[in-house]
Amino acid sequence: MPVKFIIRLCLMSLLPAAFTTQAGTEHQHEEQHTDELIAISERMIALNNIKTATAGAYQLKQNIELFGVIAAMPRAQFNVSAPYAGQVLQVLADQGDTVKKGQLLARITNSNSLKSYDIVAPASGVITQRYVNTGEIAGNQPLLHIADYSQVYVELSAFPRDIARLQLNMPVTVFSLHQTSHASSQLSYIAPQMTDGHIARARAVIDNKSGYWRPGMHVKAMITVAQHPVSLAVKKSALQQIDGKPVIFIVEDGAFKATELQLGKDDSDYVEVVAGLAAGTRYVSENSFLLKADMLKAGAGHQH
Repeated sequence: MPVKFIIRLCLMSLLPAAFTTQAGTEHQHEEQHTDELIAISERMIALNNIKTATAGAYQLKQNIELFGVIAAMPRAQFNVSAPYAGQVLQVLADQGDTVKKGQLLARITNSNSLKSYDIVAPASGVITQRYVNTGEIAGNQPLLHIADYSQVYVELSAFPRDIARLQLNMPVTVFSLHQTSHASSQLSYIAPQMTDGHIARARAVIDNKSGYWRPGMHVKAMITVAQHPVSLAVKKSALQQIDGKPVIFIVEDGAFKATELQLGKDDSDYVEVVAGLAAGTRYVSENSFLLKADMLKAGAGHQH
């Protein structure tokens, strides 16, 4: 049985040397040091943003990436008109104002009866257009336009190769192009016809009470077209190659140890573990390359 020992290292001082001095000796020393424990202070773990996760069951996902645009929902658009022609006495809402259903928007004098009457908001939303001012004559034209953006459409463009894999109610995750925000939904519509550009429209509805998703905003969406449950999986970001074999660094006795894995199916973020790891094991999920660099540095030191 190999003797395990603690290597007490300072990542901040050794990391440059690990990258600059190990290129020629990496394969010579990797394999014989995979049983060593690497102990690092909590301070150095925090400074180097080393994060851990717990290995467990996971649903591997097959995704399709589509691009599209945020659009207002037609059923949430309202033109506010005067039921009787007359002179506008007062307009109490302006473009950009947020109004509530039933809120007073304008007062008008009926041209026939000479009695004034009120115009109220038919729904809550934002005043996107104001068409009249005080003193003007209200006729058949709209006075105001209200849009309710608390929910919006995500209009996606799908090519023929994608349409064949899409089905209603498939999970959809929508991202801004800068990936500063995301929202979850399901496919609610797939167009039965293609456009002249051989594109079919697919649609999802997302909540937008925050107002972040503005009509006209370009987005991308990940649509989950299949899921495969596996009993054990780890994040791909945790994997390192040592002696040409995949390893992760597990947490053991307050330190870290490189452990070789046998891998199976994967998706964009996770990979199935077939052998080499027990469920519930804590492992380094981010910045594990720093531990590999320190292990190689230590191996080179022992060699000399």
